[in-house]
Amino acid sequence: MTDLRDVLEGLRRHPGVEHVVVLGRDGLLVHHVGAATLDADAVAAMVPQLVGAATDVGRAAGYGSGRTVVVELDRGVAIALPLTGDTLLAVLLRAGVGFAPLLRELRAHRDTWAALV
Repeated sequence: MTDLRDVLEGLRRHPGVEHVVVLGRDGLLVHHVGAATLDADAVAAMVPQLVGAATDVGRAAGYGSGRTVVVELDRGVAIALPLTGDTLLAVLLRAGVGFAPLLRELRAHRDTWAALV
């Protein structure tokens, strides 16, 4: 049986993925896979605001809640998405790496992974 750590390690093996973070909607870190150089607690504290802002934009535009948020940064890309009502997933990638296959995997397996949290 697959557990959450296996799933996170699998995501970490995608090209360019440097960090995978599971967090609560309250911004508290649940689990981090990646180099210790990341301040995972700080990232976890900010991701709910990112997802919340995307949801606010979607609702204001009549498009509904945010399901997947992708932010291009100077040196990478941040992807954030809700797993359950209480948990979020954030994936941080290096710049210049295609991530369409990762997005497809995130969409396809979100509900399965949510059951592991």
